[in-house]
Formats: sequence, C-alpha cells, structure tokens
Amino acid sequence: MQMRTWFSSRNFSIWRLRIILFLSVVGPGIITGTADNDAGGVATYSVVGAHFGYRMLWLLLFIIILLYITQEMGMRLGVVTGKGLGDLIREKLGIRLAIGLMLLVFIANYSNILADVAGIASVADIYHMPRLFFVTFFAIAIWLIIIRGSFNFVQNIFLTSSLLFFCYVINGFIAKPDLVEVAKGSFIPYLPLQRDYIFTATAAIGTTLTVWGQFFIQSYFVDKGIEKKHLKSARMDILFGAVWTGLVAFFIIVSCAATLYVNGIRIEQASDAALSLGPLLGDLSKHLFAWGLLNASLLGVCVISMATAYGITEVLGTERKVNASFREAPLFYAIIGFCVFSCALLVQIPHLPIVPILITSQAINTMILPFIFFVILRLINDKTLMQNHVNGPVENVIAWIAIISFSLISLIMLGLMFF
Repeated sequence: MQMRTWFSSRNFSIWRLRIILFLSVVGPGIITGTADNDAGGVATYSVVGAHFGYRMLWLLLFIIILLYITQEMGMRLGVVTGKGLGDLIREKLGIRLAIGLMLLVFIANYSNILADVAGIASVADIYHMPRLFFVTFFAIAIWLIIIRGSFNFVQNIFLTSSLLFFCYVINGFIAKPDLVEVAKGSFIPYLPLQRDYIFTATAAIGTTLTVWGQFFIQSYFVDKGIEKKHLKSARMDILFGAVWTGLVAFFIIVSCAATLYVNGIRIEQASDAALSLGPLLGDLSKHLFAWGLLNASLLGVCVISMATAYGITEVLGTERKVNASFREAPLFYAIIGFCVFSCALLVQIPHLPIVPILITSQAINTMILPFIFFVILRLINDKTLMQNHVNGPVENVIAWIAIISFSLISLIMLGLMFF
C-alpha cells in the first residue's frame, strides 16, 4: 500500500513538472495557428459552409497536417539556430534577394492586415457604429498593448484571444447541424471538377497556410527564448495550435452549412454571415459570430503586423524584441504602427474594394509560399545550422509531399484566378 502511494506521488510530481514545463513553452504555436483564422479565414470558411454545405469538411484534416508539418520545421529552425527566418534568408541567400523577397512579403502581409482592419470596420457596420471611432479606438488599443506591454503580457492577451474563438464552437451547437451529413462531409472526400468548388477549396488551404505565419512562428519562438531541450514541448504547442485552428474552422463551416446553405443564402464575407444568422438562429448567434469576427480581426492585425516587423528588421539586421522599448527598437515598432494606423485610415474610404485586395494578397501569398517552403526545407537539412536536429528521411519525404502538394494547389489557384 505504501509502495503504491509512493508511486502515485512520484507520478503526480512528474506529471506536474511536465505540465509546468509545457505551460512555460506554450504560446507561439497556438497563437500562430489561431491567427490563421483571421478575418480572411473566417470569411473563407463562412463561404465554404454557405455555398457547399458540409462537403468540404474532409479538407480540414489535410490542412491540419500541412499546418503542423510546416510550422514544426519553422519552430525547430528558430529554436535550434536562435535566429528568425529573415536572418537566415539574408545569411544564406544574400541581402539583395532577401530584400526583394521581403518587399513581396510586405505587400502580401499588408493586404492581409488591411482585410483584418476591414473586418473590424464591418463589425462597426453590423452594430451601426461610426467606423472612424470604432476602428481608431481598437487601432490605438493594439498599438499600446504591443508597445507598452511586456512579452508575457502581450502573449497572455494573444492566448486569451485564442480562447475567445470558442464563440464559433458554441455557434456550431446552436445551429443544430445534421450529424449524419457532418460525418459524411468529414470522412468521405468529395472533389467534383467544378471551378467554384476547386477555387474555394484552394482558397481554404491558402488562407490557413501563410507566408506571415512562417515568419512569425520562427521569430516568436526566438523572441520567447525557447531552448533546444524544450523541443518536445514546443512540438506539442504546434500540434495544439494546428488542431485548434482546424476545430474552429470546422465549427465556422458547420454553422453556415446548417443555416445559410440549407436556406439557399449565399454570402461574400463574414459580416454577411453574421447578419444572416440573426433572423435564422436569433440574436445570440448573430452576436457570437460578430464578436468572433472582431476577435479574429484584432488578433490577425496584431500578429501579422508583428510578423511583418520581425521579417523586415531581421533582413536589415536591427533590434526586434517585444520586450524592447521604442527607443531600443524604433524600426520594429514603427513598422507595426504604420501597418495598423495606415490601414485604419484606408478602411474609412467609402466602397474600398476589400475583396479584390484580399484576392490579390492571396495570389501573392500563393506565389511566394512554395519558395519559402523550399528555403525552409533547405535550411532544415543544413547540418552546419541544425547539427543533429536535421530532418530524418521519413520527415523529408513527408515534407516534400506536403510542399509539392501545396505547390500544385498554388498553381491551380493561380490558374483559376487569372483564367
């Protein structure tokens, strides 16, 4: 009896230490994965559910796997080398190519930030509030949180925001979906040779796998100071983030499929979904969707702005840390401020063509991302950089399959966009 008690106490202590260790590492993976479901992501998944019902749910498993594989490599590069992706691209490919690449990355990222700020503005429209006041208030709040807060404070804000995505889970249950159709859509692949279906499917993949995500995940792990001995916990963080991202997307699709699709209501953006859900499911559902959109937009603005600042300052070799003051890292915070406040001004323009801007950003993201993946795969197999943390043969095969698959998807999406 005493021996059993000793073992129980010992096992409890071991598990407590493991949980404490994991909690000390957790953050970057969950935050990056969740931020992939920003305003553009919410809009895309809303369209998936409203236009095609449950028939695209099977794609989410593929998206989760791709997201985990690519972000795990980015995390490992950052933890082992202690450098961000911009740093490594400059060192291995040269400053000129790195600057040229960052210009394209900046255009793609800025378009995504503008779409997220437009998401904040659309919430103001839902509640008939003046855009100027509403958007400006949140732009200032974002700026103050990042510039005045410590790393841990900013991370806790991001993690809290990630939990608030639970709004979409609640909405999924309120919608009372057809569980048989949900199961069919989740486990039986459906891929008709229809332009709209293929375009929307590739957009769903493209909105989750992003250029900014690869820069942010690596730089954020470096900024957090995670060491090589914590790689296992960091992988769990990446896995949780990928699964949570897929789960949120699942419930967004289910909510719209169970309500909008069955009633033949077609939408173009996430705010349309929020307004349409009100008459069908009641005000609570409308508010949950609208608040979820606001939360997703705010997190997207913060994370993508930081990813942009990380990438540019790494390529230029200047200081970039969330814990640094404005005086210590002026360029880092100036880039974030420019992205946030210039987009806040642009969304005040009446009839600003957000959808074409978002499509352009997705096209640029789709063109750049395969190249970024190839660079990451080259870096991850460089023994002078990674020592004994290079990819194994099985990991390389899986990574190549994932990258080639995404590259083919990218070519299909570009073809559908331009032809």
